[in-house]
Amino acid sequence: MNDLATALHTLCDALAVPLPPPTAAAQYELRLDQAVLRLARHGETHAVLEAEVLALGAAAGLAGTAQQDLLRHLLACNLARLKGQARPEILSYDERENRLVLWRRWPCDARLAAAVLDGAEGLLNELDFWRDQVATLLPKGAHL
Repeated sequence: MNDLATALHTLCDALAVPLPPPTAAAQYELRLDQAVLRLARHGETHAVLEAEVLALGAAAGLAGTAQQDLLRHLLACNLARLKGQARPEILSYDERENRLVLWRRWPCDARLAAAVLDGAEGLLNELDFWRDQVATLLPKGAHL
């Protein structure tokens, strides 16, 4: 079993979720109560774990200006948060899919399963933080 497969099995066991089949994009989607974690290879030598904070645009009830304002506020919040302490989770805007995501990446080696298991907890905690931040900034009528 390769390092990514071992990490996937370990994470699914710990979260008590069924082992998912790969998506067309070769990602593994673990569906939890309030989140979907995606585990995938990132290049030849790394793996990435990500979770969506918010789907932007029409899905969230946000138009151009409101979306830009939200992203500006979140960027300022992220910069202020990083001044206090660097975090391994990275908040990113996925322009292709128009969504805000949190992600983390590790080398694919024998330590990957333990790193992903430990990192998933941190990622889920950060996801809660960012979803709370987004909820306070969304205009009336918009939703997560």
